[in-house]
Amino acid sequence: MTEPEDSLENLASEILKELLAKWPLGFSPQLVWRNLRVTAGSADMRSRCISLSRLLLTDADRLSTTLVHEYAHMLAIVRSGPSAAGHGDAWKKAMRDLGMDPKRTHNYPVCRNRAHQEVSYRCVRCGHLIVRKRRLPSKRRYVHAGCGGALRFEGTRLREPREEVDRTQLVAN
Repeated sequence: MTEPEDSLENLASEILKELLAKWPLGFSPQLVWRNLRVTAGSADMRSRCISLSRLLLTDADRLSTTLVHEYAHMLAIVRSGPSAAGHGDAWKKAMRDLGMDPKRTHNYPVCRNRAHQEVSYRCVRCGHLIVRKRRLPSKRRYVHAGCGGALRFEGTRLREPREEVDRTQLVAN
């Protein structure tokens, strides 16, 4: 597990100190660097912790934007209570107060998980093939959402890298 560059870690501490000086929370959140592949950061009021992705936050601009975003979550909850969690009006106001546009998601390139297998089921009524990443739990009966026919397990196979799989809705009985 690699640590972020010392300069980014130091910058994060400096940004947090500036935020706390201008917009105090009543506590100082702990900064934790994690190997998050899709999420740039997260704020947890219970542990008073802001988690940052060492994989996605590769420059000062990304770090600053993400840290302010997560700090705004904490500021909104301190101001308005637990009901202010999320990206609602209290968070949007906190973001504006912190000088940022209330943008919910990042657009950094990410590395998502890829399925290593595909599991096939066939509808006994209409013959439609349904492909999934995992087997369905065995203690229930499942039907095809399109026609209501029962599903029969066809088999499992390993997937080729970069192969796309169609996702079809299933309905559990």
